[in-house]
Amino acid sequence: MTKIRYAIIGNGFRAMAFLRIGLVLSAQFEVTSVFFRNKEKVAEFSQTHSVPTALTIKECLSTNPDFVVIAIGRDGNPEMVKQLISYGIPMLVETPPAMNLNDLHSLWDISIKQNAKIQIAEQYFLQPLYEAKLKALKKGILGEVHNLSISWAHDYHGVSLIRRLLGVGFEKAQINGKNFQFPVTITDSRDGIKTDGEVVMADRSRYTIEFESGKVAFYDFASNVQYRSKIRTRHLNIQGVRGEMDDDIVRSLTKDNQPLVQTFQITQDINTLSTYSINLGGECLYRNPFARERFTDDEVAMLRCLLGMKEYLLTGNSFYSFAEGCQDNYFFLLMQEALKQPYVAVKTEVQPWNQAKKITKGAVPVPLG
Repeated sequence: MTKIRYAIIGNGFRAMAFLRIGLVLSAQFEVTSVFFRNKEKVAEFSQTHSVPTALTIKECLSTNPDFVVIAIGRDGNPEMVKQLISYGIPMLVETPPAMNLNDLHSLWDISIKQNAKIQIAEQYFLQPLYEAKLKALKKGILGEVHNLSISWAHDYHGVSLIRRLLGVGFEKAQINGKNFQFPVTITDSRDGIKTDGEVVMADRSRYTIEFESGKVAFYDFASNVQYRSKIRTRHLNIQGVRGEMDDDIVRSLTKDNQPLVQTFQITQDINTLSTYSINLGGECLYRNPFARERFTDDEVAMLRCLLGMKEYLLTGNSFYSFAEGCQDNYFFLLMQEALKQPYVAVKTEVQPWNQAKKITKGAVPVPLG
């Protein structure tokens, strides 16, 4: 099998995750180069990795990758994307592509004029649990879905999940929001469990998003504590005309309208907590084809982004288009505006990327490799 060859722009946490995937699955992937801006970091990196490095974009692209993964600080995305468009190289861009509407419009205009090949590395809908839940919804277990309450992922990631789960695509909407602050004890971090009892004030932003179809999302998240905490959880409740999905419990109706309660059965690797399979009512909705590699669920989703990028280059079928990424971030920008004027509805408007061809609702299948 021909290897999928990609270069990585960046050397932070996310960039190194894309590197690890390529190194672990070396029979399937090849990381052709990693781009650095700092010579000292190159020296440090080269002590532990044999992957080629580069200090200029030209040098990085001289390794002839099929595409590049841009995984740098989000403020640097717009200029880096513009720079790489001039080289004509396909790009898988970490979220968000830009941090303001002017930059989004500018990037969109340039990408259209230059026929740039860009996909967005939005991974949440590709995580095992969400893949299983989306498959269950597609089967119609809840009937027509009309509202959800979600507190699972921050900002544009949350928007992505909302649009996928409700199947609203690029519908217009109005957004109401308000920010609250509550004290909470810090219990966990990237560096490990915290037991010193430090208390911080956590922002909790709550929104009501009403789409033009009548579907509604109730969204809140406390991004500075909710991802890593032993005393704060994440949750999802989806309601349809024939049932409700409340985290791992599904309450629905049989064909003859008898009530039925089922639970997502998740089998995980006991050491890494990576998901092996997910079943609902005796049906397997997800099986991890990379279980032997013991990737985390997030790494599995990132791997799916790489496979989706390969499929896009081979067939032209988007797995997460530039238009989708722009829409997610546009919504997030308006959500920030809504927080500045609580109880006043902020309305979305049609954007240039809404007119893009091949826009679809719901999840686009990504090959499992």
